[in-house]
Formats: sequence, structure tokens, C-alpha cells
Amino acid sequence: MNFAYTLSQVNECKLIVVHVYQVAKPKTWRMHRFEDYVKSRREFLLNKLNKFLSKGLKTDHTLLNIEIHLKAGNNVVNSILNITSKFQCDFLCIGTRGKSNAIIGTTASKLIVASPVPVVSIPSRQSVKKLTNICYASNMVNYQKEIKKVIAFAEPLDAAVSMLHIADPEENFPKSSAVETRLLKKTERKIKVKYVKRNPANTLCEDINFAVKKIKPDLMVFFIHRSQSYWNAMFHPSNIKPLSFYAKIPILSFKK
Repeated sequence: MNFAYTLSQVNECKLIVVHVYQVAKPKTWRMHRFEDYVKSRREFLLNKLNKFLSKGLKTDHTLLNIEIHLKAGNNVVNSILNITSKFQCDFLCIGTRGKSNAIIGTTASKLIVASPVPVVSIPSRQSVKKLTNICYASNMVNYQKEIKKVIAFAEPLDAAVSMLHIADPEENFPKSSAVETRLLKKTERKIKVKYVKRNPANTLCEDINFAVKKIKPDLMVFFIHRSQSYWNAMFHPSNIKPLSFYAKIPILSFKK
């Protein structure tokens, strides 16, 4: 919530807070009793959410540019996406509290795949702090176009941007200094470029995790391929190991 609020502040835009909940009708209840319960349940949740926001933001959130929406529905992902579309949101922020080895969480992983707008997933362990270093993980395809979107996100936050490429052993690629010069001419921004060679014994996720430990960014950026193989390798909950970077830093995902 604090991350989303900060993002809305630096971009001078409204923050839409969404809570999706389910209400099941007991078979023995008559409709008027169920309707009364639905109304009281909504009022209870709204009151609870208002208190949560005021406590979390340490101020009266009703004086801020924040709008609350409660949505009753069985499909959390579709409900969130419907509201995202209704208000033409620029970004979607969601907390991740995945259980077991699904660190990124099932709901967050589905939103990353389905959302037409960029998704920022914030791990529950994340402490609120200023973003000073944003790392963009690139496959070196269309990186000059993609880096502009990363810079547009980073500039309001006054954060530095670096670019990481996990390279296959047999891959031929230009020197990092040459790429840095090219990016400087294209973007007028100094972008630090770092190559890390793939370890055949590791998964792509494990190699990125190793690189992230050295770079120590405050946020990672990915451009999500539509291919199923890439999704399964990088973001499918069943393939994400505990204690990876997914559990420690926010992740911003754009669609390719």
C-alpha cells in the first residue's frame, strides 16, 4: 500500500485501492436476509479498510487522492482487471504472500500474465524505502525500445537504471561499454550494463538470482514474453524457489 501510494504521489495521479471479497449465500437463508447480510458485510469491510489505510499512511487518507472500491466476486483476478480497465489505470500494484515454494503468489502470477498494464508485485517482506537503483533484465532483443519504458518509470522516482543480460556461453554480444555508449546517445541517460554468463547447471531464474545478489537493486524490471516456456521458467509459482529475489524486492513486469 505504501509503495503504491508513493508511486501515485511521484506521478501525481489518483490511487485506486481495490479489495475483492466473496460472499456465499447459505441455502437455508431467504433472499432478504442474505441481502441484509451482504450490505452489513460491505459496511464492515469498508470500515476496516478505512482504518487500515489511515493507520498505514499515518494520516487521514480521506484528504488524499485515494479512492476505495470494494468488489464482491468469486474471481479475484478478473475483478481486479475489470476495475483496472474501468479507471484506465497506468500501473497495477499487488502484494505477494505466496505460500510454500510459490513465493510470488498465485494471484500475482496470474495478474502478471493477464494484465494489459504493467504490474508491480511487492513482497510482504519488503520494507518501505526509497528506490535508488532499478535493474532491467534484458534478453538484448528490442532493449533500446524497452529501456525507454524503464527510464520513464524511474525518472519520477529519481532512481538510477542498470541493465542485466544473462548470456548463453556460445552467445556473441557487443561489449558492455559499447552498449552503454549506444544507450547514452539514445536516452541521454547513463545506463550501467552488466553481463552474466549462464551456468548450464542452473535455471534462468537461478542465474538471475545470483546476479541480483551482487547488483543489489531496489526493484527488478522484466518484459514478459508471451511464450509459455518463458513464463514457466521465470514466473510460474511452482518453479520459483524459496529465498529467491522474488521474496525480497519488488518486481515490475511489462508485456512484450
